[in-house]
Formats: sequence, structure tokens, C-alpha cells
Amino acid sequence: MDDQQKRRKFLATREKNVEFILRKPNAMKVHLAGEFNYWEVESLPMETKQEGIWEAAVKLPPGRYEYKMLVDDAWTEEPPCTVMMGGSCFKLILEGGQTPNPFGTLNYFVWVK
Repeated sequence: MDDQQKRRKFLATREKNVEFILRKPNAMKVHLAGEFNYWEVESLPMETKQEGIWEAAVKLPPGRYEYKMLVDDAWTEEPPCTVMMGGSCFKLILEGGQTPNPFGTLNYFVWVK
């Protein structure tokens, strides 16, 4: 196994389950897009677990990831309720914020450690 393969295997074992949650009671559909899915809008539909609460979970290795949510076919700059990382018996709210994007709007970012 070369160094590149060892690094990929190491990162894969360190992946964390990251949960994105958005409160949008009147939305008909919500999608999550970001660096982790190459900004492919339709590839990560969020699901409603409770009325008006939309959720999606993504396994991510440590790093910084920009993302945004598409609500009823329009990008939203409304902040997500929470972005959490689940453990065996806890949930940790992750560090994050907003950053300008090349389109003159804002993306969100999250740090996975």
C-alpha cells in the first residue's frame, strides 16, 4: 500500500456523520449542496423528520466545507438551525459561519474535526 492509499484509508476511518438541520415550515422541498457533493443541487434532498424541520446527514472527513441550501428551487441565505456531529452518545454543534461566494451572495461553512 503506497502513502496515498494509506492516507485515504486513514481519512475514511475518521469520517464523521454530520447532520444539517433547517427550520422551514412552508417549504415544499429542500436540497443541500456544497463542496462535499460538488454543488450538485439535486443529489442531496433533505427530508422532513418533524413538521417544518428539514434534515440531511453526510459522512465527512475532517476539514472545512462550504455549503448552501436550496429551498423550493431558490438559494436561501437563512442560517441553518444547527449543524451537528453525532457520536455514540452525544451530539456536538459544529463551528461554522458565513463566507462570500463568487456570485455576490453568502455560503455557509462548517469545520469537521
